[in-house]
Amino acid sequence: MRLLDFMSGAPKMSIFREKANKTTLGGALYLIYLIILITLFAIYIINFISQKKYVFNYSLVKQSIERIMELDNNKEKREKFDANLDYKFYLGKDYGNIKDYNITDNKDFFIIDVNALNQKIESDPPRDEDGFFKLNSDSNQNEDECIIRQGKKINQKASELILAVLYRCEKDNCTIRENDKIKIYSYYLFFEYKGFSIEHQNPEKPIQPLSDDIFWLEYILFFNNTNLAILKWELIQYEEEKGVFGKTYNDMVGNNYTYRAGYYKNIETYTDDGHGAEIPNTLWKIKDLNGNHFKLLLYLESHLNYLDYEKYTRKKISFLDTLASVAALGSTVLGLMSSVYAVLYSENYDKFKIIENILTKKMKINIHNNDFKKEDKTKEEKMMELKTDLIITENENNNLNIKESDEENEEDDFTKSYKESANLPSPRFLDFLIHNFYFKCCKPSIKQALISSCNDIVSKYITIENIIYNQIKLEYLWKDYKWNNPQYEKQQKDDLIKNLKAS
Repeated sequence: MRLLDFMSGAPKMSIFREKANKTTLGGALYLIYLIILITLFAIYIINFISQKKYVFNYSLVKQSIERIMELDNNKEKREKFDANLDYKFYLGKDYGNIKDYNITDNKDFFIIDVNALNQKIESDPPRDEDGFFKLNSDSNQNEDECIIRQGKKINQKASELILAVLYRCEKDNCTIRENDKIKIYSYYLFFEYKGFSIEHQNPEKPIQPLSDDIFWLEYILFFNNTNLAILKWELIQYEEEKGVFGKTYNDMVGNNYTYRAGYYKNIETYTDDGHGAEIPNTLWKIKDLNGNHFKLLLYLESHLNYLDYEKYTRKKISFLDTLASVAALGSTVLGLMSSVYAVLYSENYDKFKIIENILTKKMKINIHNNDFKKEDKTKEEKMMELKTDLIITENENNNLNIKESDEENEEDDFTKSYKESANLPSPRFLDFLIHNFYFKCCKPSIKQALISSCNDIVSKYITIENIIYNQIKLEYLWKDYKWNNPQYEKQQKDDLIKNLKAS
C-alpha cells in the first residue's frame, strides 16, 4: 500500500547550499517550457480575439409535483410560463397549400374566439324566441368581434387561447355541402405566431424577437367529425451567469439578466364521439341572422406546460478566463516535464553529484586518477584512526599546544600529498537517463553500478532516523571530548566576547 501513497510529500532539503541542484539540462528544459507556454498563450489570445465570446449550456428542468401544485395556486408564479403572442389563422382543405387557402374566403367556415363568444353570451345579448343568440356572420366587414378574420393578426396570451372552427349549416340540417366536403385528405387549420431567435453570441440579449413580417407556422388536421386539439406551450428560460462581483452589482442596481420565450412544443389531437358537434346548438345556442345553425368541426385550446421547461445558461469568456486556461495548461505541462525530468535524470544525477562533491571538495579525493599510492593509504588510515584518550588531564595541559601543532602540520602535509586515491568513471547524460530501465539482466556496466552505489549511499545517510541517531551519538561523544575541559570552555567564551566587542 505504501507504493500507492501519492499524498505524502517528500521532505524538502537543500543541496549544494541551494534549494535545488541547477543543471544545464534543467535550464534547457525550462527554456523549452517557456517556448511552449508562450506558444500556448499566443494561440489562446488569437482564439479569444477571433472566436466566440460566450459558452452556453442547455438543460431540461423537470418540475416536482409540489412545484406544479404551487404554480396552479399562484397566478403570479404562473406568469413566467405564459407569453403574449401575435397570431394569424387560416383554413385550408385537402392538400392545404398555404399559398392557396382554398376555403379562406368560404363564408360557411368560421374561426371563433371562444372566450369572446362566452363573454358576449354572458352579457345577455338579444335572443330570438327559441333563446338562440344571433351571430352576425354575413359580412367580413360587419361580423361579430368573436369571429376571427382569417389572416388578421390578433394578440392573445398563450394560456387564454381557445378557438373553435364552425361550419354553417342550412337551417337545422347540419350536413356538410358537397362542395365543402373533403375530397382528398383533410381540413387544415394553419396558425402563425410570433417567434424568436436564440443568438448565443449576441452581446445584448441572447433571445431576440423576429422581425414584424416573420412568423412561425404550425398546422392542425381535422375532419368532418368534431376534433379536439391541445397545444402545449413550452417555456424557454435563458440566464446570464455572472461572476461574484458582477452578480453583486446587478443585485444592488436591480439588473435582471433572465430572459424568457417559448414555443408550441407539440400538438395533441383527439376525435370526438359525436357529442361535440352539437355544442353550438346545445351549449352556446347560436344561429346566424338567417336562422342557420352551426356545426363544431374543431375545438382548440392552448395549455401551459408546467411539467418541465427548457433552460439555457451562458457565460462570457473574459480575458482572465483565457489567462486561467493558459496557466492551468502551463502548470500541467510544467508538472509533467518536471516529473519526467526528476524520475529519468535529476534524482540519479543529484545523488551522484552529492557523492562527487564530498569526495572532491570535502575529502580532497581525486576520483578520476588511476594511481593510488600505498603510503597515502597508510596516512589515511592514521588520520581516520579514532583516539581513545579523549579527556585531557591536568598533566597533559603543558604538552597540548605542541601536540596540536604537530597534528596540524601532519594534516597539512597529508592534504597536499593526498591527491590521488580513487578511479571512478564519469557517467554521461545517457547513463543517468537509462538507469531506471537498466536491469540486472542487461550487460554489466561500471557506470550503472556507480550510479546505483551513489544512490545507496545517499539513501542510507539521508534518512531522518539515521540523522537523528548519529546526532544522539555525536552529542554523547562531545561530552567526553577535549573542548569539554573548563580551560577551553573559558577560552571559547573569551573569543566570543572579543568578537562581540569588536562588532
